[in-house]
Amino acid sequence: DYESLSLTVPTSTTFNPRGNCTTVTLNMNRRMMKRNTKSLSLGGRKSVTSQTVSILSKPMKAIGMLTLLAVIGNIVKLHYKVSSDLDSLSKKTNHDNFTLPSSSTEDSSSNAPTTQEGASGTNNKAVNAVIHVGPYKTGSSAIQHYSKVLHLELASDKYEMPWKHLKQNVNPWDNQVEFATCFLPERSGERSIFPCREDLLEAGLSIAQQNNNSLLVSAETFAATETTGVAELKTYLGQAWSNVTIVATYRRYYEWVVSVHRENNKIKRSLAGHKLWQAIQKNETERLYPSIQDTLATIPVRGASAAVVARYKEFFPNVVVMNYHDKRKSLLERFYCDAIPHAPNTCKKAKEMMKNGGEEKMNESYDAVYEELTYAAHRSGMINVHSKEYCEAVTIAIKAHQEKTLKLSSDVFPRACPSGKILDDIWDISLRSEKDFIKYASNGLGYEDEVSLLSNSLNDDFDVYSKTRLCDVDVHTVLQSQVWRDFFAEEV
Repeated sequence: DYESLSLTVPTSTTFNPRGNCTTVTLNMNRRMMKRNTKSLSLGGRKSVTSQTVSILSKPMKAIGMLTLLAVIGNIVKLHYKVSSDLDSLSKKTNHDNFTLPSSSTEDSSSNAPTTQEGASGTNNKAVNAVIHVGPYKTGSSAIQHYSKVLHLELASDKYEMPWKHLKQNVNPWDNQVEFATCFLPERSGERSIFPCREDLLEAGLSIAQQNNNSLLVSAETFAATETTGVAELKTYLGQAWSNVTIVATYRRYYEWVVSVHRENNKIKRSLAGHKLWQAIQKNETERLYPSIQDTLATIPVRGASAAVVARYKEFFPNVVVMNYHDKRKSLLERFYCDAIPHAPNTCKKAKEMMKNGGEEKMNESYDAVYEELTYAAHRSGMINVHSKEYCEAVTIAIKAHQEKTLKLSSDVFPRACPSGKILDDIWDISLRSEKDFIKYASNGLGYEDEVSLLSNSLNDDFDVYSKTRLCDVDVHTVLQSQVWRDFFAEEV
């Protein structure tokens, strides 16, 4: 007796947790009943091809109606089951859009190595997905730069990067940050600056589904991904790649802290003079740069190498940890030759580049002790920095006096160091991280022979850092010394 019956069912494995279903209407009005064919149209998102299913029956025959009702019953059962699954999964994700794996029963984290280079993956999946997660300040910029330079060699090894598939290029193209932010919470600070680009996710899947090629993505943002986001990344990768390799770089915690401190404060050689002159004009702060203790209060331990590796190991069986301190090979050679599976052409080219020109320094930090002394001397009234040119000249003169006249390095300036408790805390984290690295060292990359060497050198290396780079130059003590009082009175 119904004029029509409408029910809503999902029409694609790609869904929006907030609701992305299609209403299916079975028209059973009297005019349609007079025809030999009843049509059921399945519409959906743009990405889903509309299909028409014809239900053949004789008008008003009991057997035909029973068949039709059975079809409706099955659709309703499917609707309830999928709706329940959607409700359950939507509670676990903060993303606007997400892609379900093609089969819920398949182990998407399977990482069994292929026995033949270039062999196709299992279940019609591409072979390898390599996700380089950083962390921040562990040589990631160099890896991203050279992945652009070596993109032809990577392509010959059947590795592609999502940005290559977009008509409108990604900015920044080299750091797939707008791919990685899709796995951060919607309200995260980094995602507000670099919004998730779903076309990058779709381009990534097309690499496997259309070309059956392997995926390479590098972004330090992955190091900030929490447990929920790592689980979602696993689900995404499980759709199209049979082997997933997570690559991280181990850098000792205390050294990483210093590097992050300089990066956060933009202590760069190219920016130092400009920033110094701006600070002198404003003359508002006691120091040119915040102290390292200020940085320690703001950077989370979870961003350091060991914590990042631990999070990813919960979900991925194959996590390769490269050693930032291993000088037997360049970091780039280790990445392209050891960490990435089956990339002989890229490995060969990377070795040639390292042999001919060496590794190009990317995003290198800078010890701005001489700029700091210039700023302090100006604020104390010992000199009057009246122009940008004079500002630069004073800084150069201070450096020349220390290194050429006195024949000393910047490390010997008196230092104001963190308290013993703070240094003990840094040491404890560093020691735990080193032990974790030793645990992860048995990953087949040849680090085992190096473990004892690392452990023996850790204490001595930290002792040097605790008296130099983990400390700030004590500018007041320096300026009160007779050597520097004479210098500023006579030479500048």
